[in-house]
Amino acid sequence: MKRLLMLLVFLFAVPAMATLPLTATLEEMALGADHILVARVIGVDMVDADGKQVIDPKAMTGPGLTNTIRLKVSVDKVLVSNATPVPKQLMVPLDSLMHFSLGQIQEAHKGDRLERLLLLKGKQFEPIKPGVFFWPIAEKDEALRLHRTAKGRVGNERKQNEGH
Repeated sequence: MKRLLMLLVFLFAVPAMATLPLTATLEEMALGADHILVARVIGVDMVDADGKQVIDPKAMTGPGLTNTIRLKVSVDKVLVSNATPVPKQLMVPLDSLMHFSLGQIQEAHKGDRLERLLLLKGKQFEPIKPGVFFWPIAEKDEALRLHRTAKGRVGNERKQNEGH
């Protein structure tokens, strides 16, 4: 009986954990960022596993589903980037393990023109953690300070390692 109960707890806990949103601190985001941009959401779309557009507003994302909702963002200003040039528009995916419908996200961003910090990594401008990429614009100076501090530490570590 005890084994059955533990199995049931495990079976219900694993899917539940998969649908909790990931969180990050500003420090984690700034340390992991290759790109810190000022951006606005200008659209929402959904693609399936083959990259084909999905237009049904009831179409869902979540565990076991292959759809991905993406936010189309307009890059208003480049604060930090290791890419030249930075695209004027980016498609940034939401966490595909979260339970969202296309219509829900479209409605949430309808008329949304709020400027935000957009923190991304890599050549493909990807989220640092799945679905975690926006930060309030009011945190710009702190994000830049943390990023500079982190990059300074990495530079110092490289210099120390080269000396040995």
